[in-house]
Order: sequence, then C-alpha cells, then structure tokens
Amino acid sequence: MNELIITKNLVQKDKTISTDYAYTFLNRLLKKNIIKKITKGKYTKSSNIFQISTNLYTPTYLSYWSASYFKGYTEQIVNEIQIASTKRHKTINFENYTIIFNKLSKKMFFGFEKIKYGEEFIFVVTDEKLIIDSLNKEELIGNFDEIEKIITQSKIDKIKMIEYLNRINNKALNKRIGFLLEKYKEMDLSKNINYKEKSYTKLSKYLTGTNINKKWKVKF
Repeated sequence: MNELIITKNLVQKDKTISTDYAYTFLNRLLKKNIIKKITKGKYTKSSNIFQISTNLYTPTYLSYWSASYFKGYTEQIVNEIQIASTKRHKTINFENYTIIFNKLSKKMFFGFEKIKYGEEFIFVVTDEKLIIDSLNKEELIGNFDEIEKIITQSKIDKIKMIEYLNRINNKALNKRIGFLLEKYKEMDLSKNINYKEKSYTKLSKYLTGTNINKKWKVKF
C-alpha cells in the first residue's frame, strides 16, 4: 500500500473487504508501526509534514508562515503548518507539528500550484499569492518583518500579481501591495490596478509610525 494518505475506503477499494476487516487491517498495521495515525480515519507511512498536510483534504494548499519557511524566505523554524482551505477542518496534532486549516472564501481561494516534492506531489501557494495571503491575515505570518522578507527574497511576476489583485479588486490591499512592491522591488503597479481614493490605509496593524506615502495613501 503506497498511497500517502491511507483510509478505510482505500482498504475497501476492491469492494470485497468488509468495514470490520478494514478497521482490523488498519489496526494491525498501526500496531506494527507500518503506518501512523494522523487523525480519525486517516493514516500514513510518511513522516514528511508538508506531504501529509497538503494532501489530507482537497482542495487545500500550504501558505502563510509555513509556506515562507518551505520556500526558504524565513530562518524561523515553524511547528505550526498553516493550510488554506475552502472548508473548516479541525486542527490536527501530528508528531511534533500542529496542522491548522484556515478557511478562505471561494473568491480568495486561488494562486497555488502542484509541485513534485520527494516521491509525492504537494500544493503550495505562489509567491504572489503568499504576499496577498500574508497581508490579509498578518497574525498567521508572525510579524510585518516576515512579510518584508518574503517580498525582498521572492521572485514576483508582475503580470501575475496584477492579475491576482484585479481579480480580488480590493483598494486597501492594492494600496499596500503597490507601495511595498515599489519600495522593495522598484515595481510600479499604479497604472494597472484600482487603488485611488481619498482615505489613507494602514500598511500593517503591527506598525505604529506616523509616516505616510501620498502616492499610495498608506500610513506606516
């Protein structure tokens, strides 16, 4: 049995095995340490937390601070694995990790890719969407310095970023990202996104400075 996530239904795939025998079979494998229990009804042979966490439910993808760590943008070691999902799922404690599922609206659930990782495939946020996700839920990225690390170290596709921002069409978000990309990447999006309004937007809830940028109308 080589599948990454093992369930009762997988054991009963050939339709000839009873439910009772499927549970008995899984318990035997568990006692022999051939498989490990992830959560109720889900088991695995793998110890790779990124493989496991992004394949437990569909659709989901790795994002926020754990994605920054996976991509090498932060030196902080993370024990919480943050997963974006379209549904609410219970938090899972597996070995030394806590897998947390953060529900996104259908409008915000995009911007990830399937990549080969070891012998398995995992689902990971793109660099452009990682910036958006992190600014939308700053509490899941640690602090604002971590967002700046992502921006300075990632390779941002301007066309893709414009496409993402126009798809969401949020002026406050557009102003914040427009300002940050111009500051750190010398990338000007002002002619490509909708951001103009009279009011100022706070760059981050973690910043308490009195500086302003008149072009993008952000406070920081």
